[in-house]
Amino acid sequence: MTDERRTTPRADIQALRAAAVLAVVLYHLWPHRLTGGYVGVDVFFVISGFLITSHIARDVDAGRFSVSRFWSRRILRLLPASLLVLGVTALGVWALAPVQHWGQWFREIAASALYAQNWVLAADAVDYLAAGDVPSPVRHYWSLAVEEQLYLLWPLLIVLVLALDRRLRGSRHATGWRATAVGVLVLVVVASLVASVVWTGADPAYAYFITPTRAWEFSAGALLALAPSMTPSAARSATARAVAAWSGLAMIVFSATLFTGTTPFPGAWAAVPVLGTVLVLGARASDRFTGRLAGLPPVRFLGDVSYAVYLWHWPLIVLVPYVTGHDLRTGDKFAVLAATLVLAWATRRWVEEPVRRRRSRVRPWPAIVSAALIGAVVAGISLTATYTAREHVRNELYAATAAAATGAACFGAAARPPQGAPCANPDLAGTAVPAPDSVAEDLPAPFAESATDRCASTGRETTEPVVCERGDRTSGVRIALVGDSHAAHYASALVGAADAEGWSLDIYAKAGCPFSDAVRVQDDVLTAACVEWVDRTEQVLLDGGYDLVVTSQMSGVGWVPPRPATSAGTSQAWAEDRLAALWQRLATEKLPVAAIADVPRPRPDVVECLTAPDVDLTTGCRTPRGDATRAFDPQRGAVDRLDRPDVVLVDLTDVYCDARECLPVIGGVTVYRDADHLSDTFAGTLAPYVANALAPLLRAGS
Repeated sequence: MTDERRTTPRADIQALRAAAVLAVVLYHLWPHRLTGGYVGVDVFFVISGFLITSHIARDVDAGRFSVSRFWSRRILRLLPASLLVLGVTALGVWALAPVQHWGQWFREIAASALYAQNWVLAADAVDYLAAGDVPSPVRHYWSLAVEEQLYLLWPLLIVLVLALDRRLRGSRHATGWRATAVGVLVLVVVASLVASVVWTGADPAYAYFITPTRAWEFSAGALLALAPSMTPSAARSATARAVAAWSGLAMIVFSATLFTGTTPFPGAWAAVPVLGTVLVLGARASDRFTGRLAGLPPVRFLGDVSYAVYLWHWPLIVLVPYVTGHDLRTGDKFAVLAATLVLAWATRRWVEEPVRRRRSRVRPWPAIVSAALIGAVVAGISLTATYTAREHVRNELYAATAAAATGAACFGAAARPPQGAPCANPDLAGTAVPAPDSVAEDLPAPFAESATDRCASTGRETTEPVVCERGDRTSGVRIALVGDSHAAHYASALVGAADAEGWSLDIYAKAGCPFSDAVRVQDDVLTAACVEWVDRTEQVLLDGGYDLVVTSQMSGVGWVPPRPATSAGTSQAWAEDRLAALWQRLATEKLPVAAIADVPRPRPDVVECLTAPDVDLTTGCRTPRGDATRAFDPQRGAVDRLDRPDVVLVDLTDVYCDARECLPVIGGVTVYRDADHLSDTFAGTLAPYVANALAPLLRAGS
């Protein structure tokens, strides 16, 4: 009886595996050198579809195909090494990673154990609040999740094909099932490829991870596995095979070297590495050069350990900097590469091979149930760690709230009044609340999950403005705060001002959508939704009887240039012009506008810096003022263009920065929750300054 465990691996397939995993590893280590190395994953998808369908086809032809047997083989082939790496990685996260990453990272470890990581990453990719997540050490498990999901479905698809073939042919022993399978697979390829192209164009971040956009790549390999039985052997000459092999290899190399992070992917461009892999596999070339190349010991070794290399390399890349205390340098990268190869060899030698030798003695259903239980245990432990991390964060945020309620002198922004001398409270020296390891969750109420009326939208397709109502609802003074997340992070400042002055406050926020007629560069879904959201929100403001509109927006973003081109010139000039046009319409309807200048940018790793063991919270992790305030903010130019007293700019830069530097901790409060958003605790301490800035506009309009 022929079984996959007795099949000698084809040299060309092992060479393809070696090339694919090398491309991925080099891309992750040197992303600016091999800019398209991520296509190695697509090569693996095609190989997997080809091999798995070949194994199933042989079993079907021999009359021994079994769904449970297929699943148990896959489990014993893939899960032992996968769960080993997950377990070691979980220990590494617990021992090395800062607590602020535990919630996200252990959640992803749990998802990886259940082979649902790709869907978790897809959901995070379209969640604005997850945009600042640090890549976890198990992020690469997304591709394994895609494969496992297809492994779950593939034998069921074959069962459906066999049933369909018997029905069409009227025989229980039909031998032409492959033709029926090819027809079904062609439909799968077409449907999945179309979905991939459409989804990538509309929402590339989501499309990258989900199974429907990748299924056609797997199916392309499956078609190849079935096609040779219907292709005349005479058409496959040695010369034709050599040409096909070299052409396919060139397509893979072209993709790996010339594709970049801006290439729409997977989409139509994924056809290049996929078809290249199909050509190499279909050629089965064995000319002197390709045969010798595939037979080189390093190539064979890397092909043999490719799965383990893929598993180990990324956790090392993510966790080693926590050991060394700095980002990976050239020497560190070579050390990671060497450690990956050693760990991969050991995993192959002492985990994969022993399991492979004993696989025939393991009954299918016990293997399936055992794998499910082990995966559930790993997921349960990881979710427990996630809960522990969330409890820690909750306690730290409670401590920050309590500290703010004490009314300590010079607390937060009170330490740096815009028109006064800085003050210092010795009791706050060397402290930072919320603690930097928890500040990422210090969100404004419109975004906070704990808020009873969370109203800000983080979904890309939402177009309806939803209001958060704050302040004195019976007040005769009505204010609206409107804009993207950089407007929303001033929510506590506006709430504090409204409570102190007796104003009524409504908050309208949509993440990623500046309140402007200009269109920010986004994916197609969010771009269209933002345009509609802005139009609807403007009408709500005009009809709402407000006395003042307060807004802000993220600086340093790209803007869609006008079509056709106008005299406004650059896209930045266009952004200023269209923002001024919107404000002009509001002001014309006797609705004043106060625009709060965007916050200075801290260093991108400001939170990581503040959690370093030996950092000085009083003087460390600062940013030169010139660097922090360099980003283009169209609000400044729009105010200048209008030059009218009822449209003003509120500039609080001197609160965040002295003459030379911008500070990440002010008055014992952590200023930023990520690379560009204020912590909610610090924003609350800005309330007196915001109230003072808005009062003249309200008096003028009364």
